[in-house]
Amino acid sequence: MTGFDYIRRIGEFYRPRTPRAAFLAVDTGLLPMEAFVFKSSSTKSLFDEPWNPEDLERALAKPEMSLGEAMLLSEIFTEMTKSPDKELALFAAESLNGLEARWSRRVEDMRAAVGEGSCEDGAICRFARALYEYALIVGRYAPIRNYYLREAYYVLTERPGACLSPEGFETRIRCLLRLGLYDQAETVLQSELGTRSDGEILLLAAEAAFLRKDTRRLRDLVGGRALDSIDMPEERRELLRIWAEA
Repeated sequence: MTGFDYIRRIGEFYRPRTPRAAFLAVDTGLLPMEAFVFKSSSTKSLFDEPWNPEDLERALAKPEMSLGEAMLLSEIFTEMTKSPDKELALFAAESLNGLEARWSRRVEDMRAAVGEGSCEDGAICRFARALYEYALIVGRYAPIRNYYLREAYYVLTERPGACLSPEGFETRIRCLLRLGLYDQAETVLQSELGTRSDGEILLLAAEAAFLRKDTRRLRDLVGGRALDSIDMPEERRELLRIWAEA
């Protein structure tokens, strides 16, 4: 049997849900080897519906996880808790609790590491960033989200030197933007003109205008600018080009 034969007749065979299940089926003679190759090379995204609990569980078990991945998983698990399938809803609720607990532990570990120290070693900036990320992951509960956003903001403003680094300054502005305090964010950005790089200020000012849905301000900020001459990551430069056309 060729791979194309298997694909043409795929409806006649047992349909494994994961590459591991396909391998076991091949190993026991239930499926031809082409089934394992087909399943292993599948391009279906983890985040496409219908969701596969086994794939999501593997993603949740990753030792390292980015904020973007965590937020996507949070959204998926939140939606899955509404499933009429009680077993699936329970799996989603438990997974969501595990995801939030993982970021909560990170926050508390960094809180203990900061103590009464300064920001010289970046500990305070990392602590504030952890608070900010945790706020986004639990974002479906507005009171909890806003509590941690405010805590992150005050951590950065009450400790001497905590906002001097680009990372600390960006987190401070993003906290204000997520709290909907756009005017306050604009005031802080204006006060930092000339003390920070053009790219750093421009990106955050454009994001503030975008969140306010202020297309005129976006065009004023980005329109006609020689973006290629500004020091910033290429993916962010491309984002500004998109916003300029909004």
